[in-house]
Amino acid sequence: MTERHELRWGGFAGLAFVVLAMLGRFLPGNPPTVGDSDSTISSWVSDHRTTILFSSLLWAAAAGLVIWFAVAFAEAMRERAERSDVHLALMAGAVLVGGAIFVNAGMQAALASGISGRDAAITLSMFQLSALTTTLIGFAAALPLGAAGIGVLRTHVMPDWLGYLSLLAAVVSFLGAFGVFATSGAFVAGGWLMSTVPLLVSAIWVLAASGYMVREHLPELTTGPETAVPQM
Repeated sequence: MTERHELRWGGFAGLAFVVLAMLGRFLPGNPPTVGDSDSTISSWVSDHRTTILFSSLLWAAAAGLVIWFAVAFAEAMRERAERSDVHLALMAGAVLVGGAIFVNAGMQAALASGISGRDAAITLSMFQLSALTTTLIGFAAALPLGAAGIGVLRTHVMPDWLGYLSLLAAVVSFLGAFGVFATSGAFVAGGWLMSTVPLLVSAIWVLAASGYMVREHLPELTTGPETAVPQM
C-alpha cells in the first residue's frame, strides 16, 4: 500500500480530538451531579459561565475531528476487507457520536449563556438534559468502538492489542450509559464513573490508533489480480 496523506491527517485529527475533548471535559472543573439541588447547580453554572462556554466551543470542534479520524480509520480497514461492512458500521457510528457531541455542545452553551436571571428550576432541567445526553453518548460510542475493534482483529490493520482495547472501550462506554437510571451516588448520569471513565478509556484508544496513523505504521498490502493480502 502506498503512503497516503489522508491516513496521516486522519491521525492528526484523532490527536486533536483527544486534546480538545480533554480540555472540554476538565476546563470547567468537576460539575455537580443531577442529584444536586437546583441552587447548587445554578451557582456552579454561574461561577463557571466563561469556561463552560469555552468548553462548548472545544466540544463543537472535537465533534468534526472524531468523524474525520473515524473515516480515515475505516478507509484503512476497507482496503483490507472489501467484502466486510464493518467499516460502514464504524463510519455510521462515528457520525452518530459526532452529531451527538455537537448537539450536546450547543445545549451546554445554552445552559451557560442565559444563566443570568433564569429561574433555577429551568437551569436544573437544562443541566439534567445535558448530563443525560453526555451519558447516552457512551451508548452511541459503543457502535464505532466495537466495529473498530472487530475490524482490527479481522484485518490486522493495527496490532491486535488495539483491537482488544477498542472492544474494552466499547463495553465500558455501553455500561456507562446505564447511568441514566441512577439519580444519586457514584453511578449517576454525567458523573465521573459513568461518563468520564468511558471518555478516558476511549481517548486512550484514539490516541494510540492516531499514533499509528500519523506514522503510517500500518501493514503493507500486496495486491494481485484478485486478492489483497496484508503483509505483517
